[in-house]
Amino acid sequence: MSRSLVFALYGLLVIIWSSTWVAIKIGLEDCPPLLGAGLRFAVAGLVLLVIAAVQRRPLRTDWLLAAVLALAPFAFAYGLVYWGEQYVPSGLAAVLFGIMPLYTALLAGVLLPEEPLRAPLVLGVLIGIGGLSLAFLESVELGSDRAAIGAAVLALAPLGAAVGSVSQKRRGGELDAVVLNGWAMLVGGLLLLVFSALSEDWGDAVWSAESVGSIAYLALFGSAVAFVTLTVLLRHLTAQAISFLAMLLPFGALVFGATLYDEPITARALAGAALVATGLLIAQRSRRRRKECADPLTGAPATAET
Repeated sequence: MSRSLVFALYGLLVIIWSSTWVAIKIGLEDCPPLLGAGLRFAVAGLVLLVIAAVQRRPLRTDWLLAAVLALAPFAFAYGLVYWGEQYVPSGLAAVLFGIMPLYTALLAGVLLPEEPLRAPLVLGVLIGIGGLSLAFLESVELGSDRAAIGAAVLALAPLGAAVGSVSQKRRGGELDAVVLNGWAMLVGGLLLLVFSALSEDWGDAVWSAESVGSIAYLALFGSAVAFVTLTVLLRHLTAQAISFLAMLLPFGALVFGATLYDEPITARALAGAALVATGLLIAQRSRRRRKECADPLTGAPATAET
């Protein structure tokens, strides 16, 4: 894959995932959180598997990896995101999710020998946590009794996403990205629907144009398109480079939230996002030194083609 295409796909993910935070918020007005999340991923998974079947692709995949993805990023991470965003504005939710690169770097340092943990990463973690704490205090002052819990949940959620990225980097290889994500999303969506049936009243759901449109957009673009693109990019970029998407999303999400959902952009939220971004930029410098100069995105020697 050419370097320009890699950057184009990376930018596409930034745009799509910056918009998903406000799309989730809109859907939550009429649909219980776990029900909405479950429908999003179940629909996305079915769409991908139908596409694979129509194209006569083999539907076999790495079932262990598919199970990890179903449980970690899709059921765990997004279950927490949907629940937490009931009480926290969408832009601030994206700021809190910005800790994902820190989780990814720590996991990659243990599980991916080519992406070791180094001193600049530790400094970046401390600065990022400072920004996260600043954003967290903003959520506590929102006036909701559950704002602090929602913020804490949103800070924990990206751990599941980090597990998913590192697992794909270890085992994804040349697996069919459509089939892998199709099974993982379908199973993850069904798990969320089971939890929803046990804890939520589906009679509370209102199938308005906004709620249906939110689920459709999130299923097709925020899930099917985005996560297949993510799987493909993980073949060309390091897990840490991919995770730095999260540091760009708060800025886009704050703009989308202010434009489409009339959410205020507070000075504290911006300061928190800026500190998180600064910490992650410093953490990015923690790549293993090689005898040959390494590519800043892929981690491969400069002499290798990207």
